[in-house]
Amino acid sequence: MKVTVSRDNLRIGMSRVSPFVGTRTTLPILNNVLLVADGESLSLSTTDLEVAIRTSIPAFVEQAGSTTLPAKKLQSIIAALPEGDVTLTMDENNQTQIQCGRSSFKILGLDPQDFPEDKEFDEEWAFSLPAIDLKKCLAKVAYSRSSDESRHVLNGVLLSVREGMLSIAATDGRRLALIERSLEDQGAPDGDVILPSKIVSELSKLLGGQEKVGVKLSQARAVFECTDTVISSKLVEGSYPNYRQVIPQSFAHSAAIPRVTFEHVLGRVALVVSDSSASVMMTLENGNMSISASSAEVGEAEEPMDVSYEGDRFELSFNPDFFRDPLRELECDQLIMQFNDGFSPVALAGDEGFIYVVMPMRD
Repeated sequence: MKVTVSRDNLRIGMSRVSPFVGTRTTLPILNNVLLVADGESLSLSTTDLEVAIRTSIPAFVEQAGSTTLPAKKLQSIIAALPEGDVTLTMDENNQTQIQCGRSSFKILGLDPQDFPEDKEFDEEWAFSLPAIDLKKCLAKVAYSRSSDESRHVLNGVLLSVREGMLSIAATDGRRLALIERSLEDQGAPDGDVILPSKIVSELSKLLGGQEKVGVKLSQARAVFECTDTVISSKLVEGSYPNYRQVIPQSFAHSAAIPRVTFEHVLGRVALVVSDSSASVMMTLENGNMSISASSAEVGEAEEPMDVSYEGDRFELSFNPDFFRDPLRELECDQLIMQFNDGFSPVALAGDEGFIYVVMPMRD
């Protein structure tokens, strides 16, 4: 194998695949990246046996072939190389010479025949949507998934299709984030899958741009196909709880709140919150909302802000992080908060198709 690529393209390719390198494994080959030079591209692949990724970068291939190299070491070398083209030349002993300008390295690899093959995928249903849309949808709900490893179903994010409508939801039992959008492919069959936490996090980093992402699903695996990258992941086994039952059917009160101002005020007031006093008080009355907090260890903070609200005085105690999480991801100017009383679920909306339901705290 002999192939020449730009250092920047090689660096980008390695940054895509490096999160999926196997760790704490008894299989040394999982610590490596598979490089395959063919045609006019160089593909890079890694896997931890749960998730597998393959990405391609433009290349000048003088001699087709393949090898595997230690992923972390290769990434470190690429980051240290000077600007310019990088030439990779492999000999019959799986030793690869890396040349860039005056820099030269020789790295010993492992036989590519030992690298795990892509498992045959039996597609059961599929749909596609702009990559940037999926990226934003995942970001708007992912923070609500549970971090309790004993609740493995809630560690993931639900993808559900019903009559051409895609629903993406996450909950930890105390809050729920849900976003819905219509699919262009109205012929997509109905179905539910639960994506593992790791694939959700990495998809949010990898996806972007206006190209389409194809989503192919079976009962056991999900495959995401972009222009030059394919990611395959196992799915979480189990049934997702009926999250819709926690969304109140109606609300007695609502308020329109400037989202960015609300986020900034919350951030300032929450500075006095401590472990022993982790709640913030929201008081609404006649076009004004006051946010306050106090703790014996730090002190007190209070800040008012103008909102659109007409009604009786209303007080709500809440975890500030639970409110700030969605505010960071939403794009709307005005946040709509709906509620019944200080002990019932509160709903936040703003972006199209989005709803966030959170339980207030009881002092």
